[in-house]
Amino acid sequence: MPANLTPEFLAARERFNKARSDEERLDALQEMLATIPKHKGTEKMQADIKRRIAKLRERLEQRRRSGKSSGPTYHVEREGAAQLALVGPPNSGKSSLVAALTNAHPDIAPYPMSTFRPCPGMMEFEDIQIQLVDLPPITPEYTEGWVYGLVRLADAVLLCLDLSDEKCFELADQVIELLRGRNIVLSVGPSRQVDWRTVERRTLAVGVKSDLAPARAQELAAWAEGRFPHLAVSTTTGEGLEGLRRAIFRAAGVVRVYTKKPGQAPDMSQPYTLREGATVLDVVEHIHKEFVERLRYVRLWGSGRFDGQHAPLDHVVQDGDIVEIHLS
Repeated sequence: MPANLTPEFLAARERFNKARSDEERLDALQEMLATIPKHKGTEKMQADIKRRIAKLRERLEQRRRSGKSSGPTYHVEREGAAQLALVGPPNSGKSSLVAALTNAHPDIAPYPMSTFRPCPGMMEFEDIQIQLVDLPPITPEYTEGWVYGLVRLADAVLLCLDLSDEKCFELADQVIELLRGRNIVLSVGPSRQVDWRTVERRTLAVGVKSDLAPARAQELAAWAEGRFPHLAVSTTTGEGLEGLRRAIFRAAGVVRVYTKKPGQAPDMSQPYTLREGATVLDVVEHIHKEFVERLRYVRLWGSGRFDGQHAPLDHVVQDGDIVEIHLS
């Protein structure tokens, strides 16, 4: 029986053949197993792939225990209310943005590929901080597997375009397709896990160097319409940077909830941050899990229609809401 291998399987096999590390080989093999047609003609191939996956996992586990590594791989510890990954082609202005918005000092150079490891920085927005992670560029030639891994784990994505480059939209489309090829879909909607392989990441398109190409900044709106929210900025003049902070906050998908004690003014100094879609009950559990068992009711201020009334526990909270928790 013919195997009738799918294009997705063949692409994953090609990626396996070009892999430079065991981590990349494992990722490609798992993709091959997921995309291979499941019928009698591929049973031996499926068994071989499963055997290779098992051996690679065993080897990686042994290496982890011994402290050895086959190549560079990186993990960025999450800090702040949310983590956003900056992606783009070479020289797209990612590092300049991180330097302008955060306390980080990434390597900035007028030549491609100057970023070769992740560089996180904390961006302040009103009363919270959001983590921005500068990543190496995504290119058709070669992007290490850990880069895609960090994008998958981020809460949202900043897609950076160099507006001074006449090919910036073509290059951005290329990045979008490369990410899609690794089952990362850039989306206008909320970040979510579509299935066991595919994730959607809410995306904000940021046109950098607007001072050098004001006309192309107008073209950005046409390119991004119906796809992503967008903003044109200049790290040289500072144009648009304050608006970008608020746009990043919206893209992060978090809400701030404040608390008050009965008979006292609300504490507006340090909010609790939760994901969009969180309910009143989620807030109570986030503050202290034991409160759920002792909970009598919650009074809520905000959400457009509450002014201290009892709130249903399944009510979805909004940014800026104030809760007063009553326990038994």
